[in-house]
This record gives sequence, structure tokens and C-alpha cells, in this order.
Amino acid sequence: MSDSASTRRRGSHRAAFLAAVAAFGLAACVKVEQTVAAPAQGPLAKAPDGRRLQLTFADEFDTFRPYRHGKGVWRTVFRDGKPNHLTDLRSLPGNKERQLYLDEDFPGISAQWPALDPFSVAGGVLTISARPAPQGLEAKLGGYRYVSGLITTQPSFSQTYGYFEMRAKLPQGKGMWPAFWLLPADLSWPPELDVVESIGDASEVYFTAHSQLGSPPAVKVAVDPDAFHVFSVSWDPKAIVWYVDGREVKRQPTPADMSKPMYMLANLAVGGGWPGDPDDTTPWPGAYRIDYIRAYRFAP
Repeated sequence: MSDSASTRRRGSHRAAFLAAVAAFGLAACVKVEQTVAAPAQGPLAKAPDGRRLQLTFADEFDTFRPYRHGKGVWRTVFRDGKPNHLTDLRSLPGNKERQLYLDEDFPGISAQWPALDPFSVAGGVLTISARPAPQGLEAKLGGYRYVSGLITTQPSFSQTYGYFEMRAKLPQGKGMWPAFWLLPADLSWPPELDVVESIGDASEVYFTAHSQLGSPPAVKVAVDPDAFHVFSVSWDPKAIVWYVDGREVKRQPTPADMSKPMYMLANLAVGGGWPGDPDDTTPWPGAYRIDYIRAYRFAP
């Protein structure tokens, strides 16, 4: 299947799943009591279940290292970045998302780039910002009304099984859709492993795994919306286990098709069939603050 068709298929299937979840009001989800924020800490020696870990990837965001001209860490478009239709690389129209993911390589915006740049680093925290597109630029942006940012390790890191974690503070506001997730390095879909997602309300987060063999219902967990939290997942041949601040919140068997190298993504989408569109109450810019992203192997 072509890159374009595969991306549309991914967006279409994911949108259908999310629409089904929304239609049932997440009645099948489990909600646990609110978690207490975990303080920042260095790389882990052990997973929450006691298994020893070996650090394989870490970005503490003392600076931002976009992947450009064969160097760097973070790709800022989907898939492998090869030229293709605009929305295949910079949005997921199958989800009815309203944002376009921008970077310095987007054509026709060089003069406005400082005002559009969705990436900033301060105090060891990467902020991905979402905002309405400036008036007069919508035509250059393919008609998209909002601009935001996406980062992926597709060109620099992928791994089969392990422990993956992000410490972050999620944005609040109608239409905000931050996520931290994993996709196959061979660019297939599914599987997809969603470490964490939120839809407009930073006090509620969701955890899901998508597979050709089916997707168990998402789990909803309450968190303090004003604090940084560590969102993590343990993935091995037998089980996938999700954690918030070191506490287990969901567990399921590993699908048979989720046994290949996967890379990490973090993005701030705007609007869509699941979160709905922004409205007059949405604060701008939306700010997804990421303290660090790390990955580990399970030590022998």
C-alpha cells in the first residue's frame, strides 16, 4: 500500500475506534481515584514491577534536536517524511483534526516562522504549542485553521519491547488532544500503542492499544491537571501494562501482531471526532510541556 493510502487508512480506522468510544460515553472504561504527581527523577534502574532496566534512549530537552538533513533526533512530520500529499505528513484528516503540524521546512511560511514555531525549550522542558493560524495564512496552510507540532523518533530510534516513559504536563482546553504513542518502524498500521492521550480535560487521561486482532476498551484515569505526571508503559511478549506516576492503571495481553520494532511519537492535535473542536473557552496557545522522554530494555 502507498504511503498516502496507508496514512489515510490509519486515520480512518483510528477515527472509527474513537468515534465508537465517544458514542458509548466511555461506559466500558475504568476510572480510578486521582493520582498524585511524581517528582522529576533520573533514569530508572528498575521498572515498577521490579525488573531491571537498561536505558536505550533519553531526551531531557535541554535543547530541541529536530531531524534535518540526516542529523538530529526528532522528525517533525509523520511516517518517514518522504514527499507526499500535505495532510499525509502533517495531519490526520480521517480523525477530522483541524491542525497542521509545522516545521521550518514547510513552504511559504519562512517570514512568519518565528510566530508559528510550535517548539520551544526552557528550563529543560520542551513545549509544543498549538494556536489559531494567523489571518491571511490559511490558504498557504491548505485551509487548516490551527497550527501545532509533532515529534517522532522514526529516523533515530525504534525498539521491540521495553519500558517507555514521558514526564509531561498536559494542555487544558476544549479541542486539545495531546498524545504519547508508539507506531511500527515498518510503517504499517495497526498495531499502535497509545501510552497516554487526553481530550480537552487534562484531569482525565486514556490508555489504549490497537491491533488487527481487536482493541480492548480504553481506560480512563483521573490525574491532577495542574501537575507534571510520568506516563509510562511496559511492553513485552506477554503483557502490556500502563502506569501513571509509577502506579499500574491498566493491563492486557500483548496482541500477537505487536511484536515488531516501534518508534515513539508525541503530538498536540487540535479538534477531531473524539475531542470536538475548540470553542470560545479554549485558551491559546495550548501548551503541551514535556520534561523528558526515555526508553529502556529489560535487562537480562
